[in-house]
Amino acid sequence: MQQFIRPIVRSVWVRSFLLSLLVALFCSCAKVNDTGMRLVSTKVDGYLIVNAQLLVGTVLLVPDRTGRVSFSAEKGAISACSGSWRYTATNAGEADVRCNDGTQLSLRITLLSETRGYGYGSTAQGPSSLVFGLSEQDASAFLTVPPGKTLAIGAESGALELN
Repeated sequence: MQQFIRPIVRSVWVRSFLLSLLVALFCSCAKVNDTGMRLVSTKVDGYLIVNAQLLVGTVLLVPDRTGRVSFSAEKGAISACSGSWRYTATNAGEADVRCNDGTQLSLRITLLSETRGYGYGSTAQGPSSLVFGLSEQDASAFLTVPPGKTLAIGAESGALELN
């Protein structure tokens, strides 16, 4: 049997094929891991107040203790904010957020449960706040409302509105 296998393994083509197969397997591990993590991740709705503007979006919580935040607004100077999330303790984390107008902020997050929480930070224009996984009524209790503005639940939309 060895007399048939050795010549095959020694051929350059078979070695190249096996090496290529091995490289492909190692390269695909990262993609498989990313896809697997997304399948077991949790996406929850949230609100972000930054520079006296309310944005609506989502927080993606990944089991590896990281995540993504993504928010948008239909009107106002800021139309989109996104960033990364990482846990710093069992029930705490930080979100680094960048907005399309150049605003950058770091929010200190406190978790109320695995999928609910709130956070606070600030920009040069004032305080910022974030809530996720909470009902609109509960969310309004944790959001920092800018001076001269009010936060209310829209009668038609049922969503939070900053007036």
